[in-house]
Amino acid sequence: MEYRQLADELLGLRAEQFKSGLWRQAAKLARGELLALYYLQSCGGAYPGQLSDELSVSTARIAAMLRDMEEKGWIERRDDASDNRHTLVTLTGAGLQEISRRRDQTVEALSGVLRALGPEDASELIRLLKRMNEICNDRK
Repeated sequence: MEYRQLADELLGLRAEQFKSGLWRQAAKLARGELLALYYLQSCGGAYPGQLSDELSVSTARIAAMLRDMEEKGWIERRDDASDNRHTLVTLTGAGLQEISRRRDQTVEALSGVLRALGPEDASELIRLLKRMNEICNDRK
């Protein structure tokens, strides 16, 4: 089997996916403000430095992102009660609603694609993507 040729084909398929509005919508959940909202939802709050590390984004980009999200009413920043030198970032009710709304929209759209694949192909696709993630995470 020619793995380089398959890898090249995989890259082409991924590029083709991102021409689709659905995949662009899904990708937004995995980057930028929406990823930050998703991360804050999963951990309950974080320091800006943690967000920078977890999202692999510069501290300058995180500062700008937090400012924008605060203006939108999605997050609040407050002094950490245990150490006033640190600022804790948490989601507001509006932030929780925004990430929930966006996630629900994306899940609904993707479920239609998986339904069109049928139960066997949809399950196999998810199994293979999980396996790829395991392999990629082992290579870090």
